[in-house]
Amino acid sequence: MKTEAAPAQARYRPANDTPSVRRAVIVAGFPPSAWAFALRTWAAMMVALYATFWLQLESASTAAVTVGILALQTRGQAYEKAVYRVFATILGVVASFVIAGLFPQTRELFLIGFAGWLGLCVYVGGLLDGNRAYGAVLSGYTVAVVAVLQIDTPQNTFTAGVNRGAAIVVGVAALALVNDLFAAPNVHTGLSDKLAAAQQRVRALAVAILRGERAHPVHLANLLREITALHPDITALSIESSNGGARGAAARSAAVALVAEVSAAGALSSLPVATFPSLRRPLGEALADAYGEESHALQLCLQRKVDVGCADLHAALFARHGLDLLIENRRAQDAIEDLRAGRRPPRRVHAPIYRSRRAAARSGLRAFLAVLISAMLLSLGGWSFASVAIALVGMIVALSASTPNPQTLVVGAVIAVPIAVLLAGVTEFLILDGVDQFPLLAIGMAPSVLAAALLFTIPNPRLAPIGFVVLVFFPFVLSPTNPPSYDPESYLFSSFMAITSVILLFVLMRTVLPTSDVLRRRWCLTSARAEMRGLLAGSRSPRLDDEALFRDADRIGQLAALQPADGDERRDDLGQALDIFGCAAAVRRVRTTLAELSARTNGRLVGDANSALAASDTRGLRRAAADLASTATELDHDGQAAARAASLDLIWAAFLIDPSPFGLDLHRSTLS
Repeated sequence: MKTEAAPAQARYRPANDTPSVRRAVIVAGFPPSAWAFALRTWAAMMVALYATFWLQLESASTAAVTVGILALQTRGQAYEKAVYRVFATILGVVASFVIAGLFPQTRELFLIGFAGWLGLCVYVGGLLDGNRAYGAVLSGYTVAVVAVLQIDTPQNTFTAGVNRGAAIVVGVAALALVNDLFAAPNVHTGLSDKLAAAQQRVRALAVAILRGERAHPVHLANLLREITALHPDITALSIESSNGGARGAAARSAAVALVAEVSAAGALSSLPVATFPSLRRPLGEALADAYGEESHALQLCLQRKVDVGCADLHAALFARHGLDLLIENRRAQDAIEDLRAGRRPPRRVHAPIYRSRRAAARSGLRAFLAVLISAMLLSLGGWSFASVAIALVGMIVALSASTPNPQTLVVGAVIAVPIAVLLAGVTEFLILDGVDQFPLLAIGMAPSVLAAALLFTIPNPRLAPIGFVVLVFFPFVLSPTNPPSYDPESYLFSSFMAITSVILLFVLMRTVLPTSDVLRRRWCLTSARAEMRGLLAGSRSPRLDDEALFRDADRIGQLAALQPADGDERRDDLGQALDIFGCAAAVRRVRTTLAELSARTNGRLVGDANSALAASDTRGLRRAAADLASTATELDHDGQAAARAASLDLIWAAFLIDPSPFGLDLHRSTLS
């Protein structure tokens, strides 16, 4: 996929993408949907507190914190996170029993065991995404909440674990009840709209390319990032409703098809602008009407040109990739319709994600060291509440590891925890001031909970984490009990430890194994080149070609999220990654078509083609393509079509496999 800079990225906006003349309803600076979410969150938190008081559970604040953590704007996301929270808590409680049982009298070994378990869970979470990553890290910091807080009384670990599990179940039930009663929005409604909008942008990109414009690397990478970023929402569909499995399969099929459509559009951009001028406009019009007769007729026309062959090589390649563009556009459209209707698509695909094992291992090791260093520093003070600070360090470092940008969450925590402490103090000692009626508690907590929930809905990567941390830490610091205690000394010590722990973690995150964007960029490009070498050498993956393409697109999306290197405003790193992306797609396709052709033709020809591919021998690839094309006349109709397709794919691979422009030199060092 060759890319060049374009004068303006706005040119890819669809022609019908005009601003709406209707003004959205805004109440006090927030839309009604944000207010509805905030009110549901507050209501669920109050229901959870009331239920724990009625059941006389000791961990009432845990139920409120559970609601704060699970507070997401759609039911599917909240329910999926709730399921992972329950099962991860069970695993974490069991780990607490094991660690406390192994080291009942040795604090040092106990803390090392806890730090090691937390580091392992953070590593596993680094290989996952969304709520699955949250479940992994939750298994780690549950030990902090259950066992570390009982480090002086290990005999109470079992009771603490049971109480925490019961409170979490109450919080989950309260949130589910409130979401159902107040009709929280479903994730599939918004997801189908996001996929449809992404398809419109992909079509606009393809139309611009067909008009002769070049694709900008940043625009292409951001488009792939927009598609692959929907993966957590897709995984949340399965638990949302009875037909969630069918909707999830449809959403995966749509996302995979959209990535393949971007790949086909990028391939067309690599061909000369003068190629097949008579088909460029009809092809762009056919994309807008995937179900029209013109689209179907054009697809048949392109299929005939691919099967029969063209004298002009560029025209043949244009027909090949134009056909791919129409097919993937139709697949995406069908899958989006299946998602809206709750039907299972005929094509079952997976949407694998890319995760760097190096980054995950580094995050796990950083969590391990952060807990140990914090424990050593806090133990020097001899504070009775030091275990609270150690537990909070483990909790925040684990939660930050499950987010795309851990540093942003830690910075947000430095701001949000003092705010939560202040709000808890004002609520407890000024607003409530000794009252013991639950309605007054609910009214007193309402301003803080509503404000934090509203802040969480802001689509700002800096403000939203602050709202989330306040929503979680406000009930944690307030710690409402029945009957209320109103203990100023306990409040001051716990608040001091909370602020100390978050500041200490902020310093440790910047000094202990910091993972810079430079390092992440190097790892992404290194892994892409290594996998490219493996593809050329003949390694095969059990994944389908489109599935592997989606994983490659996820890697490009993560690369696009990083800050550009100094002096790289054109994002040459994205250009290299996109070139490898297109080359890898071509190599996989060659391997697939040759495997299909091996049973129909001379095995020697297929072997020569595979050998030329493994050696990156462009002349050998063109020679193998010519040999296959010459032997096509000796085969039946289907064999001729397969041979011509393989010949075209070999020529396309030969066109792309060129070390100097694509950065595929196997001995070349990566960019820093």
